[in-house]
Amino acid sequence: MGYAKVLLGVLLVSALATTLTAQPLAPFKCSKATAKCTALIDYVSPSNTILSSIKDLFQVKKLRNLLGANNFPSTTSEKQTIRAYQKIRIPFTCACSNGTGLSNRSPVYTVGGRDGLYHIAAEVFSGLVTFQEIAAVNGLVDVNKIEVGQKLWIPLPCSCDDVDGVKVVHYGHLVDGGSTVEGIAEQYGTTSSTLLSLNQMTNASDLKAAQVLDVPLKGHRTEGSANRFRFLAPFFAIPRDPYAPNSVKLTHFRFPTLFTRYNLL
Repeated sequence: MGYAKVLLGVLLVSALATTLTAQPLAPFKCSKATAKCTALIDYVSPSNTILSSIKDLFQVKKLRNLLGANNFPSTTSEKQTIRAYQKIRIPFTCACSNGTGLSNRSPVYTVGGRDGLYHIAAEVFSGLVTFQEIAAVNGLVDVNKIEVGQKLWIPLPCSCDDVDGVKVVHYGHLVDGGSTVEGIAEQYGTTSSTLLSLNQMTNASDLKAAQVLDVPLKGHRTEGSANRFRFLAPFFAIPRDPYAPNSVKLTHFRFPTLFTRYNLL
């Protein structure tokens, strides 16, 4: 009996170690040195929460930016319930450096009493980053040594690159189980070859559930402003009933520089 318990413990530790050392996905490419832009990324909360909590977690400056990114009515309350595992798109500022893009020194997470680096990466931020990536950008030598109250920059993946010579907003799309590269490309008005190239994938079969896929949302310049672009982005409308089928809705978004405000057209 004692031997069985020891063996079980060894197996559990081995399984945990395998999980922790899993190779991270390819980073988003960003060749525009020192460039900054607006980006989007999907987030799913592991439990029921409210909009203001998500806004605070990702330090989105204005509620209306979060509402616009998710096609919510402008009258939506910050106390609006967001159900566990419901996708919410997060708008943020991307900064390019050394050939890749990361969120511009934000969000910053304050370590709590029971936090570990793996928990912060995999659970608090739902695997959008790895604990190794958090450790690297924050200069942590020992990933097991973080202190209560310590401030950690969470480096969300992003890009500011044009795609095929066209200005885009790069959207970190959280891949659902059963999705295909072809289906995602059709949904978001791009091509399979573009998605494979952007995400450094050799074959469409390399697509994995829960992968953060770089999806370019195309647009064109609006009159009277060199820094404002209008994007036609097919987003899933989020239903009130979490078990109701999602309906696809075409929505026009106008993204000013750094997403300081939005207008639904």
